[in-house]
Amino acid sequence: MASRLRPKNIFGERGIEQDSKFPKDVFVISIATEGKTEEQYFDFLSEIVSDDIIKIDRLIRDDEDDTKSHPIHVIELLEERIEIWEEYGVEANELWMIVDRDKQNVSKQQLEDIIKNCEEKGFNLALSNPTFELWLLLHITDIEKYNKSELLENEKVNKTRRFIEKELSILNGRYNKSKIKFEDFSDGIKDAIIRAKELETDNNRLIDNLGTSVCLLVEKIIN
Repeated sequence: MASRLRPKNIFGERGIEQDSKFPKDVFVISIATEGKTEEQYFDFLSEIVSDDIIKIDRLIRDDEDDTKSHPIHVIELLEERIEIWEEYGVEANELWMIVDRDKQNVSKQQLEDIIKNCEEKGFNLALSNPTFELWLLLHITDIEKYNKSELLENEKVNKTRRFIEKELSILNGRYNKSKIKFEDFSDGIKDAIIRAKELETDNNRLIDNLGTSVCLLVEKIIN
């Protein structure tokens, strides 16, 4: 299967200089699916923590009309990137994929294979069911007031938005997944971690259950 994804660049908007020096411990965050929301979130997080801690390997689609970028291709890319990182003297002690359950594009069997593949290759997987927006919602509210089945189904409420996106817009007075405002979420990071741990965080069980393991990555970064 030809890969739909390729690296946009290595770290942010700047390329790597051959003599660049990085700390031994580097978090490589590769973004699956459309990735804009996740990419922005971790861009902002890297600014308030340290650019030396988080290095984002950005991905774009070879075909800009392709809206079904698949996590399987991200695994392929991560394998390729390891050698390139080593060429620049970077020893990434952890590599992470950030993906959504995305029932529309990823079958249960495919996701099971992705999880198993990551475990075998030593890649870390931050999975959200149904989407990354659940992780954002946990920053600003306790979801006990919601019907969990409604959150899990995350049905479309109009042509462009799903249920959780609508709730983010109501609670914040705004929400644009292509241009998120980190100040809407930054004060609630620790609350989000606590709330997420009250839901499912095990990737194998996340295939069918509401929750997110993004909290495990974020907790590690801010600590």
